[in-house]
Amino acid sequence: MLTPEKVIEYYFGIITVVGGLSVLLAVKYTLQRWRSFPESGWKVQGFALGILGLVIASVLEAPLLFLKTWVALAFAAGIIEESVKLLPLKFFERSPEWEKWKLVIGAGLFLGVIEGIMYTAGIFALNQEPYLVAVRIVLMGLHTIWAAISVGFLLGERGWKRFTGLVFSMIAHALYDLPSLAMVDGYSGTVVAYLAGLSTGFLLVTPLMAKKAAELAGKLVPRKDEETEKIREDAGETGEISALP
Repeated sequence: MLTPEKVIEYYFGIITVVGGLSVLLAVKYTLQRWRSFPESGWKVQGFALGILGLVIASVLEAPLLFLKTWVALAFAAGIIEESVKLLPLKFFERSPEWEKWKLVIGAGLFLGVIEGIMYTAGIFALNQEPYLVAVRIVLMGLHTIWAAISVGFLLGERGWKRFTGLVFSMIAHALYDLPSLAMVDGYSGTVVAYLAGLSTGFLLVTPLMAKKAAELAGKLVPRKDEETEKIREDAGETGEISALP
């Protein structure tokens, strides 16, 4: 009989291999788009909003953690954590679209890295299996890619299609956590295996979604005439407009 514990061992192996390859491919598409945008300072803002997002998510998820409603926690984590990565859209709403795109991805990156460091420290402190570190590293990458998918669709699409990426990221995130939390909640090996299969399916689709999101983000590349106008406006504010052609 397939036990939940055995399923989770297989699932973590799948995450390490399939998830790792999916992350690498998705990062490739995202970086290609990243390089097409102008240089901008994003690290400090992304780091600050990543920390803020993690704090907000921790506070909102705490009641479910204390109540030990593990399956509900998985869905809550997917919804809450993918939402807080979008804080730059509010804090920098007057910034160019391409810059907000970078800041959201930066927030997702730093949220994932900080969370990963905390969980990795716990793995070593509790003498858990070392291969769990690889699982955490993959999740750091996924946090970044889910943010890129969400913001790519939000800024590049129109109408209800704008929310396609965000919904995908929320579901993919929830399903990533669900098999192990369902095991803790006492679900059977069959149910855990089914959930692991769903999660793997979303991991396989993730590079395709990242590629589409990167293509949509291409609409955010500033045109030459827009860049010139922005330079003129900035120069006018500093009294240097006469030096421009």
